[in-house]
Amino acid sequence: MNNKIYNEDCFETMKRMEDNSIDLVLTSPPYNGVKNKASYIGAGFDKDGSPFKRYDVYVDNKNTQQYLDWSVDLFNEYDRVLKPNRVVLYNFGYQNHEPMLPYWLVNQVSQNTEWMVVDTIVWKKPKAMANMISPNKLTRRWEFVFVFCRKSELKTFEIVEREYSVKSNGTRRYKKTFSNHIEAKNNDGKTDINKATFSSDLVKQLFDIYTNDGYVVYDSFMETGTTAFACKEYGLDYIGSELSAEQCEYTNNRLK
Repeated sequence: MNNKIYNEDCFETMKRMEDNSIDLVLTSPPYNGVKNKASYIGAGFDKDGSPFKRYDVYVDNKNTQQYLDWSVDLFNEYDRVLKPNRVVLYNFGYQNHEPMLPYWLVNQVSQNTEWMVVDTIVWKKPKAMANMISPNKLTRRWEFVFVFCRKSELKTFEIVEREYSVKSNGTRRYKKTFSNHIEAKNNDGKTDINKATFSSDLVKQLFDIYTNDGYVVYDSFMETGTTAFACKEYGLDYIGSELSAEQCEYTNNRLK
């Protein structure tokens, strides 16, 4: 299955995966960002007022409980396919109309699965779209990357080995540390296919912390191929799922 993008729902892809076969899940899911669920057109508007596509196939319009239940099912399946002592890196932002959703998601996943958040990485972007919708909410230049580990693996989950020296009293002093603050580009360039992608710059900085040689990385929402592109640069194997045939074709051409 390695080094292929599957044009299907991620649950279909994971059904065919063997237990404990993946080294890292790194993904950015749909944010359930449509305010008016009854009249879905797109996920935003260009400067001229015309709607643009965030997802050309998936309709991002679950009610809150449906979205949380779907997220729990997703993490239960991650639990089956991910190797022991590995992590899920989950890039998630919030919407003006539902700013509590990231916190509700973390709580539901923690209460109903084997997973917990062990770290929260703040991704700072160099550019942000001014918040012209709300008179009282701030312009956002950052998003979360939640680091999930299994509760039973809180003290054993893997991270890139840090160099250390041993002090005279036998304790370790680490020479190499990792910060939970990452500055990275917004995306890899504009595309009319999907204007809500993340950046290979971010992905590669996450790889520097959470991957080793020979890792297989799974992105359950591959979109325009950012994770696969970064994997190819780093010599890592990847598996991706993407509902949109158009975005799969775009990604395959990009990888060539």
